Parts: sequence; structure tokens; C-alpha cells
Amino acid sequence: MQGDRVIAVPGPKAVGNKAGGKWVGREGFVAEAAVQFDRLNATIARLERELEKSKAAVAEMAEEANRNRRFQAFEVSLENSRDYKITDLQRTCKDVKGRLDVIEGDRGTFAGLTYKSFAQIDRRLAELGTLLTQVERAEIAARRNEVLFFGALAVAAVALASRFVF
Repeated sequence: MQGDRVIAVPGPKAVGNKAGGKWVGREGFVAEAAVQFDRLNATIARLERELEKSKAAVAEMAEEANRNRRFQAFEVSLENSRDYKITDLQRTCKDVKGRLDVIEGDRGTFAGLTYKSFAQIDRRLAELGTLLTQVERAEIAARRNEVLFFGALAVAAVALASRFVF
């Protein structure tokens, strides 16, 4: 590195030529100043490199902090969404329970019922439906028999009337 070089300048007494004199002290000062400036320039360059590295590290940390902040906001929004869905589900369940209570009525009054579930009621309604179908068929057969009976009665009445009248 330039900052580590050492320049040795002979003092005014060590100079044997006549051109030395008052300029010899100035040359030593200039040489020392140049060395110190070189060291300062090297230190400044090193500090600038470290500053650039620090700026890059700070920018990376800021990006990581922003990423963490966005992730945290995303987690909070997911938690809020889940809480809203759970609350909505609870509200819906309470509403359905309330409607079912209205449909079922007072449970104390109907404690002695034979059918206590919808499956049992559904089976019983199916049985009653088949019974209703049989009753309807019997009614149709009875009407048909009734019509046939009145038809036969009418024929007999006509036959009896024709014997007396003709």
C-alpha cells in the first residue's frame, strides 16, 4: 500500500552540496506531508469501501425488514380471516340451532314422543305413505264397484219396469 511507504529525507547538516540550505527543510516537510496525504488517502479509500459495504448491508437489512413486515401483515390478515370465518360459522350454527328449536318446539312437552329423530320420523312417514297409496287404491276399487253395482241395479230396474210396462 502507498500509506506504508517511508521516505527518509536527510536533514540540513547531512547535505553536502551547496544547493541545500533553506530548501532542505522544506523538501523534508513536503515529503512527510506527501506520505501523510498518501496515508490519509489510503485510509479514506478504505473507509469509503467500508461505507459502501455498510450501505449494502443496511440496504439488505432494510429489505429483509420490509419482507418481514409484509410477512407479518400477511400472517395477521390470515389470522383475521380465520377468526372471521370461525365467527361467521359460529353465528350460522347458532342461527340454525335457533331455527331447529323453533321447528321442534318445546322439548319438555314432547319428551314422551316415540319418534325422537328425523330418521325415525322419515321411516314412519314412508310407511304411512305406502298405507295412503293402498287406501287410495281401495277407494278407487270401491268407486268402481259402486258404479258397477248401481249400473246392475239400473239394468235390473229397467228390466223390471219393462215387464210391467210392456
